[in-house]
Order: sequence, then structure tokens, then C-alpha cells
Amino acid sequence: MMPRTAVWIEALALASGLALATGPSLAQQADLCGRTRESSEALLQRLTKTEKLGESFRDKAYVTINDTANGVIWTFTVAGHPAHPSVVCREPVEDGGKLRIDMGVQCEAPEEQCEQLVRGFETLNQKMLKDAEKKAK
Repeated sequence: MMPRTAVWIEALALASGLALATGPSLAQQADLCGRTRESSEALLQRLTKTEKLGESFRDKAYVTINDTANGVIWTFTVAGHPAHPSVVCREPVEDGGKLRIDMGVQCEAPEEQCEQLVRGFETLNQKMLKDAEKKAK
């Protein structure tokens, strides 16, 4: 059962501009970056304990795990973060010679905090795309 305050957001980050789309409920949208949706904590445990993927970054707000085999960057909020519990997955994709970042967000916090989380990652994605374009030149 989905928590009362749960908000499920799907975002697609495109190199030409980022669009935020509020996604369907968990029952309608079972996929998160190629995985069946489960709680953020359960997914973190699956990635680190079962699949033995190591953390690539940790600070007081986030834990990041790079799933290089599947080309996905997973970022989890930690306790104390306003949007906790949440998970963001990002998949860099080359499409027609242009790089884009496909992004999925599962946020179980109040809607305002989820929207802030998404906006922060959209900004980060734009920066990553600009940096990649500079390096390619």
C-alpha cells in the first residue's frame, strides 16, 4: 500500500530542456529505471547488500550508487533530508549524437519537498550535460 503522503513523480531530462511530469500512481507505473518499484530503503539494500554495488558518494543528504553494468546512477536521500525517503535514478543516453539524461524519481515525502528534489536534480542534470558538451569539443 502506498503511504498517504507518497508522491510518485517521473521526470524526463532532455538535453534541449527539462520537463517535469507528475507520474501515475505506483499501481499504474511499476517501473523505475528498469526495476520493479519497491521502497527506497528496500532498493538501497538490494543494490548494496544483494547486488554488492558500492557507494560512490555519500554526504549528509545523499548516498549515490553507480550501477555501471546497467548504466544507471542511483541517488538516495538519507534520514534528515526534507524529501526522505526518496530515490532518484538517472540514465545517460546518447540519442542521435546528443546526450540526454533520463531520470526517474520515487519520492515518499510531501509534494513540496518532492518538487524541490526534482528541481535540484534537473539543475544538476543540466550542469552535467553542459560539462559533457564542453568536454566533447
